[in-house]
Amino acid sequence: MTSRQGSHAPSSTGFTGHIRVQPALSEPERAFLRALIDSDRTLRGTPTGRGDRDVPFAHLAWEVCADGCCLTWDPALEESSMMRASLAFLVDHLLRRGAKGEGRSALAGFTFNHVLDGAVMGFAPGDDASRLVEISGNVVTERLLPPPCDELQVRPSTTRSTGRTRRGKLPANVIEFRPRRA
Repeated sequence: MTSRQGSHAPSSTGFTGHIRVQPALSEPERAFLRALIDSDRTLRGTPTGRGDRDVPFAHLAWEVCADGCCLTWDPALEESSMMRASLAFLVDHLLRRGAKGEGRSALAGFTFNHVLDGAVMGFAPGDDASRLVEISGNVVTERLLPPPCDELQVRPSTTRSTGRTRRGKLPANVIEFRPRRA
């Protein structure tokens, strides 16, 4: 994997954070989400997504923990640009009170009583900015955080506590007042 020249884009994928689900998802809800991920169907192939042009043409990449209390993003399953849209789909179609799926026989065992809160931030190869998806009381928002300019790029420290730099001894006119590890 290569990063673009002159870009601050990291060469690897990194995502952190999670979405809390209260109350925790029931076993039928967890099983449905796992089956949707394993099926490789898109969200438009779900019982509430068929024929709905507002449903994103995306795969589910929100994985549920074993207890059903958390969702995390798996960037190997879908583009990070789909985080907000697919989370909004889950809430509006399958999880919240009054969701579109309520009353459908294909979703028997769903409780439609969940509230989601949390945040996930990540950067994937090809992204021009870090993506922050937040949800509070089932309201999903997204912000793009652009990379810093060249002048703000973090540079590793070259001074070590031994009074030497990575290139050798400190110059004679430099006094080390306190070693870093003192």
